[in-house]
Amino acid sequence: MHRTASSLPLVLLIGAFALVGCAATDADAERPDPASSDAPAPAADDTSPTACVTGQWSADVDDLAEQLGSALADTGMTVITTRAVGTQTVNFGEDGDFHFDNDLVVAVDVQISDGPTMTVAQSHRGATTASWGWDAAADRPAMLFDDYDDSGYTVENSVSIGGVSSTTPIEIPPIVDASGRLFVTCSEDGLVTAWEGGLFITSWHRV
Repeated sequence: MHRTASSLPLVLLIGAFALVGCAATDADAERPDPASSDAPAPAADDTSPTACVTGQWSADVDDLAEQLGSALADTGMTVITTRAVGTQTVNFGEDGDFHFDNDLVVAVDVQISDGPTMTVAQSHRGATTASWGWDAAADRPAMLFDDYDDSGYTVENSVSIGGVSSTTPIEIPPIVDASGRLFVTCSEDGLVTAWEGGLFITSWHRV
């Protein structure tokens, strides 16, 4: 729920309605006038941000691995390959319920000068729950979270050189940074989220 990209406005679908006139008959005169203020308004699809984000989404984990590789490359490392195994899913309930499930490992292979390959890996396991709502003061769609419980969620970093685990200290930025506001871009085809001040953007497709 954390390439950092710019947010785009939510796509709003606007329904167009046409009124077709016809000659009045005695029976027609007893029907309510669709143009009158007393007539019920025609039903329209719910195009609110809540309606768009509600439901379950699955993250593009390969893209997250590529972003992690880019972040390491920015520190001067020579990145060879990136990969991801597993899933990240999120569920936004219409009632404000939030559930984030993780069973994911992302890995980046790095060339150490003329030496062996170093593999940097980050694992995400377990679940996070919270309640969510919209930040009414934001100038773009942004979520705020409360009742946050990440006690069942763990993130572990590991480094191996030539297939052997190493204690070489290395700072690995987390691909999920659940702090502050979560900026959201939602459309019929997908969801994009980015934590305020975070390095990463997550692209999601609906499950």
